[in-house]
Amino acid sequence: MHEAERGDTVRRIAREGDPDRSLAVLFAPPDARPDLFALYAFNVELARVAEQVSEPDLGAIRFQWWREAIERATHGEAAGHPVADAVGAMIKDRGLSLERIATLIDARTFDVATRIMPDWPALEAYLRDAAGALFALAAECLGAREPSLGRAGAAAGMAYGLTGLMRALPVHAREGRVYLPADALIRHGTSCERVLAGETSEGLLAVLAELRGKARGALAEAQRHVVELDARSRKAFLPLCLVDPYLAALEKSGRDPLREIADINPLYRLWRMARWR
Repeated sequence: MHEAERGDTVRRIAREGDPDRSLAVLFAPPDARPDLFALYAFNVELARVAEQVSEPDLGAIRFQWWREAIERATHGEAAGHPVADAVGAMIKDRGLSLERIATLIDARTFDVATRIMPDWPALEAYLRDAAGALFALAAECLGAREPSLGRAGAAAGMAYGLTGLMRALPVHAREGRVYLPADALIRHGTSCERVLAGETSEGLLAVLAELRGKARGALAEAQRHVVELDARSRKAFLPLCLVDPYLAALEKSGRDPLREIADINPLYRLWRMARWR
């Protein structure tokens, strides 16, 4: 596959699977856009594994393939997949953290192997290692380095990732996955089984209200850390500007969280990003 064709394929995968982050790429420095598209397309491919397989062993095989493909591509070998090849070149050119790449892949094993979130510490770790690592890697693409990067990525991943999981609740429930803490559901008089059965209870609504509060707290923390980064690196955190409007959509009165995906107007998303400081 020629480089131009590879780039087109990578952008298409990113835009179809992650339109919000792909929109944010348009506001990043031009020289970093191809790498950011590659990073987000990579995350899309990892997330798709849970949609493509239902057996943990098959998922483990897919994730191992990605580990080996990225390693080969990092050393200049053709991996045979446009996203893997683009990510390998990105890692080599940008000097990205291989540890964070591995963390991102490992986090996604939960989607296939576990599927039920046991408690808040487990959810916190998942969000840190999935969405948090992705924010940090995006910032690395823009030149950010430690120490403030890790703190900013973790808090941003909590805010953005938790909001995304609440929005995707109807999709995940249909697939037999529950990312809401099981112990919190039980504490409020409901359960994962009732969520999977499509029962929108007062207990479920109470848990979602708690999580919205946690998302807002994480957003405030992320904003405190992001301002410590240079102006170029801060562009990696542009998707955070959508957390508040998505949370507002999630708490809209009368909305059924198990049957309706909370959304906001596409033009409003663009306006928010254009005005973000």
